[in-house]
Amino acid sequence: MDCQSDQIEMLLAHMNIEDIINAAETLFPSIESGASSRESSSRYEMEDEENTDSRNTEDSSCGNRALGRVRYGPVTELLSFVNEICSSQIDTGLSEEMGVLLNKTDMAILDGHYRTGLEVFLFPWKLTYRSYSSGHVPKGSFGAVHLAQDGETRKRMACKLIPLEHFKPADVEIQAMFRHENIAELYGALLWQQTVYLFMEAGEGGSVMEKLESCGPMRDFEIIWVTKQVLRGLEYLHSKDIIHHDIKPSNIVLMSTKAVLVDFGLAVQMTEEVYTPQDMRGTEIYMSPEVVLCRGHDTKADIYSLGTSIIHMQTGFPPWVRRYPPSAYPSYLYIIHKQAPPLEDIAEDCSPAMRTFLERSLARSPQQRSSAAELMRDEAMNPPREDQPRCWSLDSGMVDVSHGLLRQLSQLPDTLQDSILYSHEDSAAFRKTGSLYIDLGSLAGYYNIVQGPPGSDYR
Repeated sequence: MDCQSDQIEMLLAHMNIEDIINAAETLFPSIESGASSRESSSRYEMEDEENTDSRNTEDSSCGNRALGRVRYGPVTELLSFVNEICSSQIDTGLSEEMGVLLNKTDMAILDGHYRTGLEVFLFPWKLTYRSYSSGHVPKGSFGAVHLAQDGETRKRMACKLIPLEHFKPADVEIQAMFRHENIAELYGALLWQQTVYLFMEAGEGGSVMEKLESCGPMRDFEIIWVTKQVLRGLEYLHSKDIIHHDIKPSNIVLMSTKAVLVDFGLAVQMTEEVYTPQDMRGTEIYMSPEVVLCRGHDTKADIYSLGTSIIHMQTGFPPWVRRYPPSAYPSYLYIIHKQAPPLEDIAEDCSPAMRTFLERSLARSPQQRSSAAELMRDEAMNPPREDQPRCWSLDSGMVDVSHGLLRQLSQLPDTLQDSILYSHEDSAAFRKTGSLYIDLGSLAGYYNIVQGPPGSDYR
């Protein structure tokens, strides 16, 4: 202020009154011009108010748009949503996600949103198995399936990503409408950026195929355990006249206490005694002769596919391929038609009971083939108690105080658990008395130990 006063005094000392008046008129316009200025100012203020109101309206509409289109709903709403996106009845080009979730307990929607990276996190699902005979650590991947974890509830799920152009209602209908312990439970479906996200029950131990690729042929009691789980699922499906159409090792997923069937994209529910398809359904190497002919089949086709899958579990190879290498035989349809069933591919050390079981499940004629309910009562599925090895899961091993090693490992960092749990020194003991589920995969029951989101092993 002192500086400004000095400047004014210097200005007055060097200017006469006329100059001061001229300067004042320049600095302070007349009343008329002042009124005009006030009118202009009022006009600008009114325009600013209008612009502010307009912006508030836009902000309000943006706020409304911020509410997402993901909601909880029953199975009927989920199926309606799936049919709408498949029939292009809704705009699939929206920038925000939309969908219906069935699981209210474990999946937390925030303001109508269930966004990856915010409400749910996706991680590449790399499943690791240990080979007891070597230090090699093979890895497998589900491909389009990711490990998903809800950001609030910490629920771990499997999330299958399907491009919209390849998605069809059959991918979710059977899993949504029919619930069973040995069928992977569907939690919900979302559509975002032309991709359908299917959330379902997670298989901590990976698929039987990954187990075979990593560890080789499975032992008898492992095969019996997996087969009984699959038969329970098939018995339920077949009681509903549903044909899975794609029973194979990669569609049998292992969990800490059970095995479940996945991938129902080819499944159909029969309305007549025989289903006559318009196209060939299934994976060629596991197909039954009647499916290859495309003249009609029923639920017994799944039983045949289970039999071929058991041969794969016994030997480490699908049927036919050792006698007819894929390099020389690009297609096995003719071979299946002429030579089925592949009884010559049964493992040489197969027990008599299991061989009889396979003969019943691989009978060429569907009429002579046993049903899932009949096979559940077969001698091979119910061996004498003295022939059944002691099987305990990783979870129960953690509770049992007699297993000090596992109990101590549970307190170690994940990286130490990863390197010690299957060390070569302990592998022999674990192989003799160890858990079926430990041998089926290192991740079986593992998620019940690890707290928080997956670490660097999944990235």
